[in-house]
Amino acid sequence: MSGLLRVKLRRDLRVSWSRFVLMVVAIAVSLTVFGGMLNAWAAIGRETGGAYMSTGPASATIVLDRGVTPERMAAVTAAARTRPGVLEATGRTQFEGAVEVGGRVLDVPLQVFVAAADDPMRMAKFDVGQEGRWPPSEGEVLLGADSLALLGVAVGDSVTVRGPGGQLPRLRVAGTVYDPSLAPSPQEQRGRGYLSTAALGRPALLEQVKLQIAGPGGREPSRDRDAVVATATEVGDWLRREQGLTVAEIQVPQPYAHPHQWQSDVLLLSLMAGGAAALLLSTILVANMLNTLFTRQIPQIGIMKAIGARSATIGRYYLVMTLLVAALATLIALGPAIWIGRALLGTLLTTLGIQPESLAAPWWAYVVILVAGLGLPPLIALPPLVKAGRTTVRAAIDHRGVESGRGGLLARLSRMPRLDRGLLMALRNTVRRPARFWLAAGLLATAGAVFVAGMSLEAGANAVTEEQAAQRTWDVELRLGSPAATDAVIGAVRRVPGVTRVDGLRTEPVGVAGPFGFPVTRTYPDQGHGRITLTAGVTPSLKLLEGRRLNPGETGAVLISQTARKNTVPGLAAGDSVRLFIGGRPTSWRVAGVVEERGGAGVYVTAEGLAAATGRPQEVDQLRVFTAGHDEATRDAVAAAVGRAATAAGFTVESASSISRSEAVSTGHMGPLLLVLLGIAVPLGVLGLIGLASTMGANVLDRTREFGIMHAIGARPRAVRRIVVAEGLLLALAGCVAAIVPALVLTWLMGAGLGNLFMSAPLPYRISAPAAGIWLLLALLGAALATDAAATRASRITVREALAHL
Repeated sequence: MSGLLRVKLRRDLRVSWSRFVLMVVAIAVSLTVFGGMLNAWAAIGRETGGAYMSTGPASATIVLDRGVTPERMAAVTAAARTRPGVLEATGRTQFEGAVEVGGRVLDVPLQVFVAAADDPMRMAKFDVGQEGRWPPSEGEVLLGADSLALLGVAVGDSVTVRGPGGQLPRLRVAGTVYDPSLAPSPQEQRGRGYLSTAALGRPALLEQVKLQIAGPGGREPSRDRDAVVATATEVGDWLRREQGLTVAEIQVPQPYAHPHQWQSDVLLLSLMAGGAAALLLSTILVANMLNTLFTRQIPQIGIMKAIGARSATIGRYYLVMTLLVAALATLIALGPAIWIGRALLGTLLTTLGIQPESLAAPWWAYVVILVAGLGLPPLIALPPLVKAGRTTVRAAIDHRGVESGRGGLLARLSRMPRLDRGLLMALRNTVRRPARFWLAAGLLATAGAVFVAGMSLEAGANAVTEEQAAQRTWDVELRLGSPAATDAVIGAVRRVPGVTRVDGLRTEPVGVAGPFGFPVTRTYPDQGHGRITLTAGVTPSLKLLEGRRLNPGETGAVLISQTARKNTVPGLAAGDSVRLFIGGRPTSWRVAGVVEERGGAGVYVTAEGLAAATGRPQEVDQLRVFTAGHDEATRDAVAAAVGRAATAAGFTVESASSISRSEAVSTGHMGPLLLVLLGIAVPLGVLGLIGLASTMGANVLDRTREFGIMHAIGARPRAVRRIVVAEGLLLALAGCVAAIVPALVLTWLMGAGLGNLFMSAPLPYRISAPAAGIWLLLALLGAALATDAAATRASRITVREALAHL
C-alpha cells in the first residue's frame, strides 16, 4: 500500500471511528460465542472419554439369578477369560439400602458396590482419594466424594447400612472415591458406597460377571454394541451349559460412553450451531456497514480513478481495511472465547460428575477460531468490495446518493389531515432502504425469537415438573428390601398416625429376549440409566399415544412407554405380543397400549397380571403413602414413622422418604441447560442493537442534506431528534413483530428436540407471555439508546454542513 493510501486509511479510521468500533464489536461478540462453544465441544469428548475409559468399564454385565461365593466366582471368571473374544472378567455385586447416621435414617438411599478383597481392579475400577485405600479394612466403607454432602457425613463418621440381607455392621467412613463412570450423586439423589467382601460381616455372594469384550484385532475393547451382545450371550450360554449357572439378565449399555455424554455432545453441537449463525449474521452486518461506507466514498473513488488509481489498488485498500477490522475483532474475542469455553466445559463436566484433566481445547479449535475470525468477514464483504473497486469515473460523477420516494400506502397516509407529519416522515425513512431495514429488523427478530423461545422452554420444563408433581399425589415413598405380602405390609403402615391411604406396587427390572433366549438390556452400572422397569399394582395416569388402557384386574396385557419401546423393539405396536423376562424367567404379554413417559422407561401391568404371569401371590416392594398434611415437615415425620413401623413388623426397609426427593432428581437433570440457551440470545441481541445503530447512523448520513433543509426552513433540533428516535423505535417494533412466527416455530422445534434428548418426549408447548413483554421492553429501550447518537447528530447538522455534503 502506498504512502498516500496509508494516509487515507488513517483518515478514514479517524473520521468513521464509531462505525469501525461497531464493526469490531459485532464480530468480536459473535466470534466469542462461537469460539466458546467450539472450545467446549472440542474438549468435552476428550475429557469424558478419557475419564470414563480410565475406569476400565465393563462391556457387558451378566447378572446371575443368585449369587455365588467369591471363591466360586474367581474360578468362573478365570475360566471366562479363556473364552473367545473375552479380554477380562471379574465378579461383583451391588445393592441399594437405607443409611442411618447418628440414629436417624436418611431419606437418601445408598447404592453400594462390592468387590472381592483380592480383586486386582483391572476393570470397573475407581480412584481412591488420599484419605482412603483399597481394599478398606473390615468395618470400613469408602464413599463417593460427591456423596458426603448429600448424606451429611464426613470422613471418620460412622454409618449403618440396611441392605436386602439385613443390617450391616456399623461402618466407618474411611475415605472417598472418584468414579467418573457414574452420574453425580446430587443429580441422582443417591449416595455411592464402596465395600470389599470382608466388610460385609457375613458370607459374601457375588452375582455379577463383568466382561470386557475384545474388538477387531483382539487387543482393545470393542465399541460395537452388537458384537458385544453376541459375545456376552455366548458367554452366558457357556455359563448355563458348563458352569450350571442361571443367567437372569445381560446388561450391555452403549460401549464406553458416559450415560450423559451423548446429551452433552448434542447440546454443545446445537449451541455451536447457534454461535455459528450469530457469527454469520455479524459478518453480514459488517459487510452491509462496509458497503454503506464504500457507497459514501464513491465520489472519492472516482477522484482516485481520475488521477490514475487502478481497480486492483482500490480493492486492496478496502481489503486491508476489512482485514484490519477482522484482525482487531479476532484479537479481542480470542481471550473471552477461551474463558467462556473453559467455564462451559467445567459446568458440563460437573454435570457429568467428571474431574477434568485439562480444560484447554485442542490446537485445531484455536486454528478454526482464527480462520473464522480472519477469513469470514473479508469473504462475505468481497462482493461490495469488488463492486467498489470497479466503480468508474463516470459512475462516480453521476452518483447522487439515495433517491427519495414514497410508496402508495405512504402517499395515501400523507394525505390524512390529522396524521403527525413527523411520525409519517419517520415511517417513510424507516423503509426507505429495504435491504438495510430488513437486515436490522431481522437481527432484532432473530435475537427476540431465541430469547422468547429460551424463556418458553423454561416454561415448558416447569410444566413438566408441575405435571409430574400432579401425578405424584402421594406424599411418602417406602421401599422394601424384598417383596412382602401385600395385605400384611399395607396393614402395618396404615396404622401409623397421619396416614390416610396406602397404595402398594411391585417393581421389577425386565428385559426383552435376545440371542440364546437371554434378556438383554441397555442398563448402565448404576442400574438406573437404560433400565426398563415393570410396575404392577398402579395404573399410570400418563398420556396414551396408541391403543387402550388396562382394565382393572386384567391379566396378560401390558402398557409400555415410548422410551421402553424405543430401547427394546422399536416397531412394537398396540395389539402385538412381547416376551418379557421377569426375574430371569420368560413371560408372554399382549401390548394393550403405548403411553408417553418423560424421563423413564416403564412397562405397566396390573397386580393380578403379574401374579398370574409369575405364579406367585400378590406382593409389593414399594408403598405410596398419603398423609393428612402435605407440608414437608409432615412428610418427613410420617416417612420416619412409616419406616419404623415397617421395620417393627419384620419387613426390611430400604428407604422411606418424602416424595420431594424424586422432584429433586427431575430438576437436577435440566439444571444448567436453560441458562445456556438464554445466553445465546444475549450476543444476538447485541448484534441486533449494533445493526440498528448502524442503520440509523447510515440513514442520518444519507439524509444530511434533508436535515439541513429542515433546519433551514425552521425545524427545531428537538423535532429532528424526535423523528430519528421514532425511526429507531419503529425499527425495533418491526423486529419484534417479525420475531413472532420464528419464536413460535423455534419454541416447538427446540421443545421437541431437547425434550426427546433429555426426557424421551417433547416438552409441553408453552409460550412465555412475560418473555415477550420483557423482550419488547428491552428492544424499545435498546433502540432508544442505540439511536441516541444518530439522533443527536441529526439535530446538530448545520445548513453549511449540509451544503458541503457530497
